[in-house]
Amino acid sequence: MTSRLLGLAGAFLLTSTCLTVAQDNAPAAAGTTIVPQGAAAPAAPAAGTAAPAADSAAPAGQAGAPVAAEAPAVDGAAAPADAAASGEVAMAEGPGAKIDASPSADTKKEGNKATEGDEGKFVDPAGNPVYNLSADGTADWYAWRGFKKYGANCLQCHGPDGLGSSFAPNLTEELQNIDYFTFAGIVVNGQQNKWNPSGNSVMPAWGEDPNVMCSLDAIYIYLRGRADGVLGRGEPKRPPKNEAGQKAEYDCLGF
Repeated sequence: MTSRLLGLAGAFLLTSTCLTVAQDNAPAAAGTTIVPQGAAAPAAPAAGTAAPAADSAAPAGQAGAPVAAEAPAVDGAAAPADAAASGEVAMAEGPGAKIDASPSADTKKEGNKATEGDEGKFVDPAGNPVYNLSADGTADWYAWRGFKKYGANCLQCHGPDGLGSSFAPNLTEELQNIDYFTFAGIVVNGQQNKWNPSGNSVMPAWGEDPNVMCSLDAIYIYLRGRADGVLGRGEPKRPPKNEAGQKAEYDCLGF
């Protein structure tokens, strides 16, 4: 886990600008021409000419039938269907799983259905860290641990429960507009005068602080739960100890 976190920090330090530009300039989804296997792609229609109808693909099983590409798996889990195309996302079920009307950006795009990954950490259908609620509504160990680490490293500026202060913004609202990777990039690299452009608003860079980096995912999971409305104010009910998760954190810290 130590090498993984150091790699993440290094990647953001070197490429955060490129990632931001790529995200800002990513093209909007457009119509895609399906090319039958073994056939050449049709020439683009001349300007002002209507595009041909897309209902002439050969039926499945016949020669020339289009071949569907298999989406890659993420962190060992099967990749979800294209949520943007279907308008549906995979949502968690059970007590306490109902989200707010304006949830986090990752939940809006990917849903919050949790699948257990490495070291007992749960991920959403896209592989982003996410909370997991038990049958009685108790959150997982990482969400509880994230509350603890948030209190130790973030509360001084961002206020109790992620609700902001005069020093720093409300993170339950910020996560409505930024995804996991943007959040991680800001934590690693810091930023200046983004929240209050007219003042001296400085977010320090935490990329070389193991107290933050070793718990980055846990802090995000806690704040995502707060943004989604599934975690209330104050300390979440303490779940059973996650031995693998605790060991990974201690190994990262060098204990």
